[in-house]
Amino acid sequence: MPMFFMSYARVPAPRHRDASQDPNRLVFQFFDELCGKVARYARVPREEAGFVERPGEPGEKAIKALLGCQVFVPLYSKRYFSNPQCGRQWTAVTQGTVQTARPSIVPVLWTPYPPTSLPKRVKEQYPEVPEGIGEAAENYASMGLHRLLDQLLDLTERPDPEDEQAADRFRAQVEQVTDWLARRIVDQAATVPGQPPAGGAGRPAEPVTLAGLDDAFADPPFASPLHITVLAPTEEQLPVGRDNTRYGPRVDDWRPYGQAVGPLVEQMESVARNLGFEPTVLPFHKHQAELRSAEIPTAPWILVVDPWALENDQMAAQAREFDAARQPWTAVLSTLAGDDLQTKEQSDRLRGLLLTHFPRFLSEGRAGEQEAVRGLAGADVFTRWFSELAEATKIRYLRYIHSQLSRNATGVRDVPESGADLSRGPDAGGGDGAPSGGRRVEGRS
Repeated sequence: MPMFFMSYARVPAPRHRDASQDPNRLVFQFFDELCGKVARYARVPREEAGFVERPGEPGEKAIKALLGCQVFVPLYSKRYFSNPQCGRQWTAVTQGTVQTARPSIVPVLWTPYPPTSLPKRVKEQYPEVPEGIGEAAENYASMGLHRLLDQLLDLTERPDPEDEQAADRFRAQVEQVTDWLARRIVDQAATVPGQPPAGGAGRPAEPVTLAGLDDAFADPPFASPLHITVLAPTEEQLPVGRDNTRYGPRVDDWRPYGQAVGPLVEQMESVARNLGFEPTVLPFHKHQAELRSAEIPTAPWILVVDPWALENDQMAAQAREFDAARQPWTAVLSTLAGDDLQTKEQSDRLRGLLLTHFPRFLSEGRAGEQEAVRGLAGADVFTRWFSELAEATKIRYLRYIHSQLSRNATGVRDVPESGADLSRGPDAGGGDGAPSGGRRVEGRS
């Protein structure tokens, strides 16, 4: 088992990018340097010093390392505390439900984050600032380690001799902070007994997923309503020949990105709650009338589609109706899991079904909206676009309400915007990535 487990919020890597353009490369660079120092100070083999989950790594391997570590090293950032998987990792190591001893926590200030903004269950774990290293400690506290590493990378790519001097200064500061963190990890590991083997005396077998654990960071002070509808078949509704391993008796059981990630409904609810929403997952017919009504809708509405569902006549008709209305407070996401061989083999046909059923969203939406409709290959990318579209539909929903109220008050008709207010988001290509407190209504289709 590794001495420490590094927990970070993965940024989905755009397609067709080499490793030098991986947005997570500074995480891995820092991990490699920290791991080497920990191995040297603890006098253990490098492979026993630490673990960080890299793209494409089996989820079971990461869970085993997480539950067997002696020190948990989270990289604090705004993205980290809005990531449900990071919240579940925190729960796994702090509740001690599957371990004989809880690991020590050595947080790293990855990007500046005010202590007052920490989730309630993290309030006592603000990163310490090292003593005795002068300017390095000051810059770490004010800039965060990510900024220090980024500045160093930027300066080392310039040929100017003055930049080389600045690079040397930043390199020395990164070295000092990393060295201090490595020594602290080794010291803390000495206070935590090693874990017994999984399934051995005093320790039950490890779970294969964290999906059943609470998200420790989900405590928004105020919640905005968000409606989510899932168009996905149950086991009994599957098209002839479709493999059933990613489905279950209920729509809630749908796991397009595999067992390690868990049900997509739970993931969406966790993300929505972290963003400050109160999600309600409901069947299409519950709010179907709002698509055509002149009344103010009750909440922004996101439709999540399994392309295989479009072979079902009822769900296909619901998809066409949603697209034909294309209200400004609605959005569509679909899944085309890259690790699902059957979906991959049928990807052209499935994209054709999406094109046929969502022509307005694909022709009138902005680039990000269109990519989300065409199908998202991995859990990380899906989570990123779900977050983007939830925020965008909320903004458009509020504008729509304002326009309706203005029209009713003045008799002048305002035409609400229908384009997504999306920032330049991530490329919607391949990605790999993984409980629930939102209100639910059973029966999704």
